[in-house]
Amino acid sequence: MSISELFASIEIHKGPTVATVGTFDGVHLGHRALLQQVQCEAKARGAISVALVFKEQPRAFIKPDFNVSYISNLKTRRNILTEIGIDQVIELDFGTAIQKLSAEEFVSELQHLIELKALIVGPNAKIGFDRLGIEKLSLSKKLCNVDFIEAPTKIANGCAVSSSAIRNAIIKGHCESAAIMLGRNYSISGVIVEGDRRGRELGFPTANIRPDSIITVPGNGIYATIVEIDGKSHKAATSIGVRPTFETSGVRTIEAFLLDFDGDLYGQQIQIEFISRTRSEIAFESTEKLIIQMNKDVDEVRKILAK
Repeated sequence: MSISELFASIEIHKGPTVATVGTFDGVHLGHRALLQQVQCEAKARGAISVALVFKEQPRAFIKPDFNVSYISNLKTRRNILTEIGIDQVIELDFGTAIQKLSAEEFVSELQHLIELKALIVGPNAKIGFDRLGIEKLSLSKKLCNVDFIEAPTKIANGCAVSSSAIRNAIIKGHCESAAIMLGRNYSISGVIVEGDRRGRELGFPTANIRPDSIITVPGNGIYATIVEIDGKSHKAATSIGVRPTFETSGVRTIEAFLLDFDGDLYGQQIQIEFISRTRSEIAFESTEKLIIQMNKDVDEVRKILAK
């Protein structure tokens, strides 16, 4: 499918536009600052604000062996962009004709298809298969009617905010750092599936989660979390890891022990919000020592979530 055919299947708002383009994984503070700039520029020009969102990370197509994971799925990204107030969100399949377009060809198509008047991109952004930055694009005679603007780097807690930096923080279990860059606590969603009931045997019945998609899972350990089910929030101690005291398969599991809760949750959709990691995953010499530590973990989680 060509980009023209793709846009033909979408109801496009009529009128000049100010747009941005990217995956917007996580829709973090850097994205939000950029999107606010798009909105301000559009308002000043009497134009429509547009976010062109790649459904998948372009690197997944450019480097097929690249290990792709996401901070947020497409539905979440779309919902946040709409809540922010972007006039139109257009979802793009990068693995179509788009990946074959040069930067000049891509922007030229946008001129024609959405009446593009200004393109605002993130720091050091590259466009097209030839990976051009906006400095070179601004020299194109073919694109002389388009203004190119690069948004400044967003700094939070002394660090440059980026989706890659947030993924790294999540993988390392640094929930607080990820939250600062996201502007909210990191969360994952999934369906509760039946496990081996090991937790119940130990006195800690857990909800075993199967994440929705190729989502970034926090590093192994015990976490203070908030679990949302049917609009209700529950405090929980969540374990992520391979259960080394019992398992040798190396398969990672996500298990949430809801504090002061008793009920059947199988098959329900839940969201786990990560507040802080209390400790890393370790193997115990006996079940008895594991249970002692689990009680300590629950006490620590209560203290953290009481703050």
